Parts: sequence; structure tokens; C-alpha cells
Amino acid sequence: MRPSSDARRLPFPKGLGTVTISRDALRILVAMAALLVLGVIAARFSTAVFVAIGVALLAGLAVISWRAPRLILLTMALMPIFDRYLISLLIPPSLSGVTNFFSEGLLLLAAIVVTIRAWRDGRLLPALRHPTTPLLAGFVAVGLVGAILNGVPPVIATAGILFTIDAIALYVLPRFVGYEPRQAAIAAGVFVALAGVASLLAIFQITLAPTIFGMEVSHGRFSEGNRVAAFFDGNPNMLAAVIAMAVPYPAFAVRFLRGRARIAAMVLLVIMALALFYTFSRGAWLGLGLSMVVVGLIIDWRALALVIVAGVLAYGAAHVMPRNLLVGLFSSGGGPGPEVTFDLGEATFGRVESLGGGRDLRVLFIENATPIIADHPLVGAGPGRYGGAVSARFPDSPLYDRYTDGVVPEGRTVDNFWLHLLVEFGVLGTLLYAGILAFAIAQSIWFARGAPAVTRVVLAGSAAAAIILVIDSLTEMLLEGNTTSFAAWFFLGIGSALVAGERLRRAASSRVQMSESTQTA
Repeated sequence: MRPSSDARRLPFPKGLGTVTISRDALRILVAMAALLVLGVIAARFSTAVFVAIGVALLAGLAVISWRAPRLILLTMALMPIFDRYLISLLIPPSLSGVTNFFSEGLLLLAAIVVTIRAWRDGRLLPALRHPTTPLLAGFVAVGLVGAILNGVPPVIATAGILFTIDAIALYVLPRFVGYEPRQAAIAAGVFVALAGVASLLAIFQITLAPTIFGMEVSHGRFSEGNRVAAFFDGNPNMLAAVIAMAVPYPAFAVRFLRGRARIAAMVLLVIMALALFYTFSRGAWLGLGLSMVVVGLIIDWRALALVIVAGVLAYGAAHVMPRNLLVGLFSSGGGPGPEVTFDLGEATFGRVESLGGGRDLRVLFIENATPIIADHPLVGAGPGRYGGAVSARFPDSPLYDRYTDGVVPEGRTVDNFWLHLLVEFGVLGTLLYAGILAFAIAQSIWFARGAPAVTRVVLAGSAAAAIILVIDSLTEMLLEGNTTSFAAWFFLGIGSALVAGERLRRAASSRVQMSESTQTA
């Protein structure tokens, strides 16, 4: 179908075609960007003006959600990166708490509008007839039963359930609007480009100065030196998760795409591998390695080989790359200086020895959680009671008084999403949640095997990114944190939309063939 005269065609790299967007939607998007800038400025002078601009932004978001739902879903998937790590740095501390719930609020509004449009277009019920829907319903039911049995206050129970499943909305919503392969590829390309920018900034922190552009680093406890974090507020593990999730896309793109897209993918792969190395996030390393073994061996083993080669090149470059060339210009403000111990052997094996000796805090959390799981095995001790954002905001959980008092550091919550899930939702809830992920990942891998090149890159990359997050969440709350969970579920959702579209095309083709056969007979 040709675009109407009231549409604008936006070009993208060769091989990915163009994307069409309504001119009105484009104007509203530009106006929203301008309002966002004005809001950041106004926040320093007037709370009332800041709130008024926020209301105007919400109105614009509703219009964009109706006119350009795919664009707004991509924005929602990436918004947690901006609201927590960039926007929060620009507004006064008194208003920074708004950013903690900014992405959830925007997602709720966009979801309502997109759902209404899907109902109008007749897409709602077909999209909900999906194998993961009863699994999700079962998970919520387990959470409610656990809350009732353990006497969890309604507010805490509701927040505990919603904070755990809110990102799954981004797995469902793409099926409401449908995706073509080029649209899916453009969305994945935006995410990879963002990870590429973060990787370049991280490399600048190593080669130029750790605090360049006001960024922060973390000092490793096992002679890692400066662990880079780019603009992720001094959190190298979060940067590592985002980069690791992005790496599979260029790895598969090198294998299946051609021309400039292939060259760009090769360059990005090496840059991201080098930045990922300097995060010294073992969970992200392990997640990337295992995910590429699983997906690479099923889809194309040479993509796995490319990641290994990129890792070897990054390891070699780390030994010869210049460090702290401009540190004298950026160290006067108390930033970290160049004399930070860096020992690659200790950085790699020191943490392993710590785990083996039982001295690691994450091991202590597991030991602490074991009696809680034993006392509440099936449906858990109740949502919002142990670990995660909810229990951090409601620290008077009876679990802390009974099980953790004096055992783990006061004020800390568990750093293991799966442990958090097992304690709060029990074995049944954990199996149901894992079942949703397993089906979504397996579906993407299965359909990627015989898909066209662009579709194969998106499906394989999305499956690998989700596996990375599943593994890395053993050491971080990544599947609850919006920064990574929104993106992972969104790209799995794009995969499910591609699969749904492919099934419809196959069904239509079969009907045409049957009709032709009948007419011939």
C-alpha cells in the first residue's frame, strides 16, 4: 500500500527500507521533544510549570500512541534508560523521585491507548489467544493466593505483583499493532545504536579519563581497576547488561546481512565487546557466552565464532590500549585518578575464589533465603515481601525481622531476581514465570531457523538477549528493573508479532493453494 500524501518516509540503512509516519504524528513528536527540554529547564524554577508541561506531554503521548503505536512502543522500551540515568540528572533532586515511576506511568497510558485501538481494529482478542496468556494469569493467581495466605497488605501485594509483571505488557502490546520485518529491524537497530554510543563513552572513560563528560566509574574489589559505567550512574553491571543484550544483533547481522549494514555490524561488535570487557561484569559475560552457545549452535555457529573472536580482540586490545590520557584535566573535582590497581588475573579469578569461600554477599543471600523457601515452598511468602523495589520502599517486612536480622547488611535487598521470585511467589510462581520466558524464547529460535535474513537477525538476537538477561538476573534484579526488562520483553514481543504475522501469511497462502487446486480439479 502506498503511503498517503499526509505521511513522511524516513530513510534507514540500505537493506532495511523506510518507515512511514504520519506528518501530524511527526509534528507532535517534535513538539513533545521540545516540551521535554522546556520541562527540564522549568523544573529548576517552577514546580507548577514542570507539572503543566508534564500534563501536556501526556496528552501528546496519547495522540502519538494512537497515530504511531510502533514508535511509541519503542520509546517506552527505551524510556527507562533516559528517565533514570539521564533525565533524573538534569532536574532538581526534589523532583528526581518522579523519574522512579515515570516509565511505568507512560507505559500504562500508552498501553491503554494501544489496547483501545487494537480492540477497534479487531486485533485484541486474536493477540490475547496466545499460549503465554494462561501462564501469566496463573502467575497473578499464585501471587494473590500467596498474599492472602501470608496476610500481605493489599497495597504491598498489588505493587509486588505489578512491579514483577509490568514489563510483560511490552511482550503483549506488539501483537496488538503487528510488525513487519523492516519495522522490527529498525527498532532493534535503534537499541543497538544506543548500546553502541554507551560503549564508545565507556571506552573514552578508559582511554581519556574516568570522569570525562561528568560520567562515573566503579572501583572493583578484585583489582579490576576502573569499571566503566558510561552514563549509567556509576553502575557497570547495568551498562554490561545493556551492551551484552545488544551484542547478538550485530553478531547475527554480520552473518545474514550484506553491504553497509554488515560492515557497521562488524565495527559495532568489536566496540561493544571492548566496552563489555571493561565493565568486568561476570554475570553479563557468562550470560552472553551461554546465550550464544545455545542460540548460535541452533541458528548459525559462525555467529558464536564471531563473538568469540570479538572477545579475543577485546582482551588483546586491553593490554595495549592507552589509558587515562586526559585524566589530569578531570581529576581536580575528586574523581578517580590513574593509579587504580589493575590485575587481569585477580580481576577474573578473585571473584571466583570469593564465591568458593562463601564470602560473597550473594552467597549469603542464598543461605539466608533457604529457610524462607522451606517455610513457604509452593506459593511463597507473599509478593512485595523480599527483595526488589517494593520491599525496599516498605522495609518493615516481617521476613526481615524473622529471617534476615543480623544475617545480611541492614537496608540491603537481594541481588538475585530468581531468588526474589522464589521467595515471594514460591515454586509454582517461579515455574509459571519461567514458562512464559521459555515459550517466548523457544518460539523466536524456532521460527528464526527458516526465516528470511532480516527476520532471522531480529528473532535470533531477541532470543539471545532474553537468555542473557535470564542468566545475568542470577546476580542482579535485571528482570525487575525497567532499564533492561522493558527492552528484553519488548523485543521478545516483536518476535511474537513477527511469528503471528508469518502464521497468517502461511495460512493465507495455504487457502490460496487449496482454492487453486479446487478450481483446477
